Parts: sequence; C-alpha cells; structure tokens
Amino acid sequence: MNIAIVGAGKGGKALLQSLTKIEDISVSIIIDTNINALGISLAKKLGVKYSNDLNDMECINLDMIIEATGNSDLVKKLNNEFSNKCKIIDSHGAYLIMTLVEKNNQTLDNLNRHLDLINDASSHIETQLININTSVERIYNVSENLINTAEISSKYIEKSDKIIQYVNKIAKQTKILGLNANIEATRAGEHGKGFSVVANEIQKMASSSEEFASEINDILMHLSEEIKNINKETDSLNTLSQNQLNSSEQVSAQIKRLNSQKENLSMF
Repeated sequence: MNIAIVGAGKGGKALLQSLTKIEDISVSIIIDTNINALGISLAKKLGVKYSNDLNDMECINLDMIIEATGNSDLVKKLNNEFSNKCKIIDSHGAYLIMTLVEKNNQTLDNLNRHLDLINDASSHIETQLININTSVERIYNVSENLINTAEISSKYIEKSDKIIQYVNKIAKQTKILGLNANIEATRAGEHGKGFSVVANEIQKMASSSEEFASEINDILMHLSEEIKNINKETDSLNTLSQNQLNSSEQVSAQIKRLNSQKENLSMF
C-alpha cells in the first residue's frame, strides 16, 4: 500500500516513524510547506521522498493520503483534487491510526523488554545448568573411581583371606607338633625337660598366631562389609547423578525452546 502524508509536524513525523516500520506499507512521500519541519528531517534520514508542493503527488500512484495538519480547508482541497484517485484520511482518522500504531509499538516494546529479561534469565540458567552438569559429571567420575577402588580392595581382601586361612592351617599344624613334642618330652623324662620348654613355646606361638589370624580375619570381614556399603552408596549416588543429568537436559531443552519462541516473537 502506497501512502502519502500531508503535514510533517509532530503528528506527521509520528505517522512517518510508525508506518515505515510496518511491512506492506510504503510511505511514498511526505509534504509540508515548511521544508524544515520535523517530519521532513526524518524523511531525509529514512530516505523517504519529501516536498512542499501538493502537486508532487499527481505523478505518484497512491492508495491513501493521510492529512495530519487538522486544516479543514486543506482537507477540502485534498478531497476535491484526489478523492477520485485514492482514499483521503483526515486528521481525525490520522490521529486514530497514529494512536493504534503507537499502542502497538508500545506493546511490542514491552514485549521486547520482557523477552530480553527472559533471555537474560535463560542465559543465566543455562550457564548454571552447564556448571551443574560439569559437577555431576565429576561426581560420576569420582563414583566410578570409588567403584574401581572398592573392586580392587575386594580382590585384595580375598587374597588376604586365603593367606589367613593358610596361616591358620600352619598354626593348627604347629600346635599339633607342639603337643606331640610335649608328649615325647614327657616320655623322655629328665632328658626331655629342655625339649619340653621348646615345645611349650611352640604351642604358645601357634596359639598367638591363631589368635592374630582370627583378629585379622575379623578386620577383613568388617572391611568387606564397609566396601559393600560403599558400593551401595555409590550406586545410589550414580542414580542421583543420572537423574540430575536427565533433569538438566530437560531444562536445557525447554530453555532452547523458549529462546526459539523468543526469536520467532521478535520477528513480528
């Protein structure tokens, strides 16, 4: 739609400023007897044709002329000369158009401000989510290391348990040897007293070894139970970490969707 604006004062300038932002509308010319009027100055900046002579509209194919001066004589003249060529809108209609456009622009400005706030909040949330994801990944890696360490510790406990069993076996055999030695020392009588002392010491050492082996075995059993508890807690931690990652990904997806909608809105 090709439009001419007659009157380049404050109202004409506002109309020019508003209408040039609307697609499918082209301001072909703005006219005012004062070549230094506000609307003329704006037309120069926007590259819109301007003039101080109404006759310059004769050679332009116009769909509408908007009269923005409020001069009744000018309105009559425009109706007499151009009403058969295009639609004439007087200052009252111009005011209505200008008011609607201004309200629309204010709504868009408010919308853009809110979109900017949403964008800032989205960027902040997105940054925090990245930090959360990084932390969760680190926690997950620590959990994996704990699991590996627990598995290695379990293997060492198994090996230690075999060693303890072997020590117990030796201790029992040593106790039997000590007992047999005592029996033989008793049979030897006076000549076996020294041997009997050695046999008693062997039995004591065997008993001590058996006790130490039992204590070590108890410690290893408790350690094994603790490792099992660590594995359970680590599994729970991994589950929580995965849930956090899934939630973070969902929030990130919603933020991207929100930003996409914002971009679409900003095009209007």
